[in-house]
Amino acid sequence: MKDAFERRALLLHLGDALHAISAALADHAKHHTLHHLLNAHPELAAHAWLAAMPPKMKTADFAARASASFAAWPALLLEEQVDYSALALAVHDNLFAEDRSGWPAYIGAIKPEVEWFGDALPFTGEPSPVVEPVQAKDEIEPPAARADAQGVSAQEASQRDSAEDNARLYPSWPWKPGV
Repeated sequence: MKDAFERRALLLHLGDALHAISAALADHAKHHTLHHLLNAHPELAAHAWLAAMPPKMKTADFAARASASFAAWPALLLEEQVDYSALALAVHDNLFAEDRSGWPAYIGAIKPEVEWFGDALPFTGEPSPVVEPVQAKDEIEPPAARADAQGVSAQEASQRDSAEDNARLYPSWPWKPGV
């Protein structure tokens, strides 16, 4: 998957997180735990990443931790070179600081859209049923470099690159070359 699409997937995830934070703050008086909040809001319960959270976590605690986790994401995602480890580390250190067992399930929910998510971190905990164990890397390569290293043909690479040519949907995005 190309960088722009991965950034888009992460921005959509950020939007889901903001929606969950909003619901947690609006309903904190009625729904004391994340379990109660997810039962009251089926649209939130549909997000697999929220299932990775401890169900007994207080909604106010979830809102505070999630806010801290995702606060830097907009700025990080707008950088020319994304700091892959900073994105994952912020979530890991805030949402999963006290419950490391949910981290592999969280990664498993994100990886179908963003295959490198969490790869830069030296820990993964136990593998979830959705994702294979991730091995730490000294340095994370951009997705395009990984594709080249995996022996992708020039034709396949040019087909993928066509999504980032001059006929792009969002030509003003700063991370696309030639803007």
